[in-house]
Amino acid sequence: MQTFDYSIKEVDKLNIFHKNYKLNIVSLYNSIKNYEKNFYQKNADFNKTNHYKIIEGLENAIVNRILSTENDTEIDVWDINPYKSNKYIIFCEGISGEKSNILLQKAYLKFIKEGWGIIAFDYRGRGKSKGKFTQKSAITDLKTIYNYLKSKNIVADNVGIIGHSMGSAVATDFCARYKTAFTILINPFSKASDMAKEIAQKANLPQIVSKIIQKLPPWLIPLQNRFNNEAVIKKIKSPILILHTEGDNIIPVKLARKLYSKTTNNGNAIYKELPGNDHEINEEKINCCIEFIKKQVYKTQNK
Repeated sequence: MQTFDYSIKEVDKLNIFHKNYKLNIVSLYNSIKNYEKNFYQKNADFNKTNHYKIIEGLENAIVNRILSTENDTEIDVWDINPYKSNKYIIFCEGISGEKSNILLQKAYLKFIKEGWGIIAFDYRGRGKSKGKFTQKSAITDLKTIYNYLKSKNIVADNVGIIGHSMGSAVATDFCARYKTAFTILINPFSKASDMAKEIAQKANLPQIVSKIIQKLPPWLIPLQNRFNNEAVIKKIKSPILILHTEGDNIIPVKLARKLYSKTTNNGNAIYKELPGNDHEINEEKINCCIEFIKKQVYKTQNK
């Protein structure tokens, strides 16, 4: 079962929209807020208890770091750089992600062999990291890692960001603010309000509630983590790769197409659609990332 669908079903069990739900604007807004809160919490609970063994090839390559953010929250980080590279990729995992995920580990290993160091981390409130996840805190966590790399004399031109699923929103938000070598978004979405409407269709909500959510303009959907990728992606200066699968039933491909449509005036973005319905990071997607870095990033840096 996909963890994303798992979390929807777990939140549904809480009966936030119960049988005797009285539809009025206050109760609707409060229920949407509670649904979002519990949705994030259920995913955090899931990845706190799902840790995986280190795969062959990474056993002695991982250096575990505990980094303190500017507000003294501790985040759990893997620094994986056995070949002492001066280039790094920071991975921003998905909503149910945990840095030891086997598919992610396979991706780390492949990039290491391509000459990159890897930073893998868990957002606060996830895995072994302390605190509570929010959009603002995720950017703070990423900035802490960015500064950590600077302290190792790694320059911004040698730091790339890969964001998967919800992590694509963290990556987009960060790369719009800070200089990076490249931005890769794997199975991303356009904005959180669009995803809220997709979730409303999948969740076990009263039909009238689902219909109202579909009709609400984005600014009226009361989300704490708004993640408006459409707005901020225009500010990214580094080369961008948007990668999605045609049949993804977790984040529909139409949301990635919509996101790409907001980048065309920049001329720095490439969009690639793959067959299949796999939402996760797989070997084909990693190969696409490596090809993009070699052809587009190096080409750009050598101009």
